[in-house]
Amino acid sequence: MNPRIAFIGAPLLTLVYGVIRLLSEHGPGLGWTTGHIAFLVALGLYGVVLIQLDRHTFTGFTVVGFAGLLAFAAQFVIDLVVGFMAADRAEMSDLFGRVYDTPGLDLLVRQAGPPLFYLALFAIMTHLASQRRIPFWIPVAVLVASVLPAFNLDLLPVSAVIILIAFAATVREIVDLEQARP
Repeated sequence: MNPRIAFIGAPLLTLVYGVIRLLSEHGPGLGWTTGHIAFLVALGLYGVVLIQLDRHTFTGFTVVGFAGLLAFAAQFVIDLVVGFMAADRAEMSDLFGRVYDTPGLDLLVRQAGPPLFYLALFAIMTHLASQRRIPFWIPVAVLVASVLPAFNLDLLPVSAVIILIAFAATVREIVDLEQARP
């Protein structure tokens, strides 16, 4: 796979999810399913991004990033299953309550797990910036994009656009230059 596809596709699919989330009713149906599938594909592409970045850093943060991606994926698979099982938003709430009553599951897949991906991405980008392989503004942009959805999930599309801009610059600085070498 061309790494550019992952660097551009992951934030674009995150943007798709964020926009669908804003426009849908947050309940079972086509919008819920389509948005969640788009984000699951984005998570796979973010995995490719982590692998590509790891080729330049070797810091071990990739493992932390994959732990975060797995937590995200578990959360979104649960969301999809609940969406398929429920007839309406009220039934979804009931099902979510029963699923997340499992001790430690909420902490793992919704609270502590997913931020590990953003932490790792920020650490990797900071490492690359400290080596002067990418401009210093990229890790700052990744940090801002990572924090925005924590304040309000409606900011996810803005976050995705910021990541898209940062990744486009990263591709130009890392991937394209690497491919240009003899």
